[in-house]
Parts: sequence; structure tokens; C-alpha cells
Amino acid sequence: MAWLHGFVGYMATKQALAAELLDYMERDSPLFTGCRNAMYTAGEPLLRRAQESGVVRADANLPDVIQMVAGIAKIQSGDPGQVGRILDIALDGLRASS
Repeated sequence: MAWLHGFVGYMATKQALAAELLDYMERDSPLFTGCRNAMYTAGEPLLRRAQESGVVRADANLPDVIQMVAGIAKIQSGDPGQVGRILDIALDGLRASS
């Protein structure tokens, strides 16, 4: 879950850059493909280990998690802690039922 918090922080700082790049590049450009591959390379093993240990629900997949986290990272808020709280609430929904 710490990786996802870091991911949200990173995405929040890169939103303007990504928007500008999308004006000049296609979503399937080598730059975006490379970034996407890096996210999956880092995230897939973490999600798999969390699922194998029973911490994260088995039906979660990385594309859905990344979409969820990306949406949360785009939230505009005057309260710096609000995005983190919203992410925590969403991550609670990923937890496996006991």
C-alpha cells in the first residue's frame, strides 16, 4: 500500500507534464509505453505478493488499481491530506475479507 501512496504523490507532480506531452505524442508512443511497462513491472509483483499473503482481495488486478489510483491522484484539493485520506478509503476496499 505504501507503493500506491508514493505513486499518487508522483502522479500528482507529473500531471501538467503528462497533459503537455499528450498534446504532442500519442498514448501509444514509446515514452508512454515505457512508463506503463515500468509501472506494471513494479506493481504486478507487489499486488501478487499482497494477494498471496491474503492482504488484498484476489479479484483485484493491476489495471483496475492503477485506474483507481490515477483518478484519485487527479483530485484537486486545497487540503493536502484529503487526497491521502481518499486513497486510504479506496485501499480499504482492496483489502481481503477476513
